[in-house]
Amino acid sequence: MESWKQELEDIFLSDSLASRAERENAQFAKFLREVATPALKQIAEEMRRLGRMANVREAPASTILTVYRNGGNVEEICYSVTRRFVNDGILPMAHARVVRTNSRTTTHEEPYRPEGSVYTLEDVTADEVIRSFLTFYRMTKGQ
Repeated sequence: MESWKQELEDIFLSDSLASRAERENAQFAKFLREVATPALKQIAEEMRRLGRMANVREAPASTILTVYRNGGNVEEICYSVTRRFVNDGILPMAHARVVRTNSRTTTHEEPYRPEGSVYTLEDVTADEVIRSFLTFYRMTKGQ
């Protein structure tokens, strides 16, 4: 095996060899895979049941849910879970592009807990992701 391949394998096999950034990125990828993406897939399924077109797109550093109305011709909301680097790790952030009923588009970015709250990536739950989406989705109806 070539030396770089062995080095790469060693990184994955031993936390002690992985840098802090590699560990944090791996933890965030796990959060997306186990918490955020399943939550957004649940929402997409329910939106489809209610007559909207909805799809979830997974990327290495984010998960994105886009919901369309009028047979898929008009974007209603694009909600994504991304990462924010903080002093002691990575925290998830909610981003939303909201198209209101008057066709005005607004963008928003919020943490999953109030500013100044002490929490870790592992503290954020699927229910919080869903509640955050609902907060932004209400805006599409002018609420």
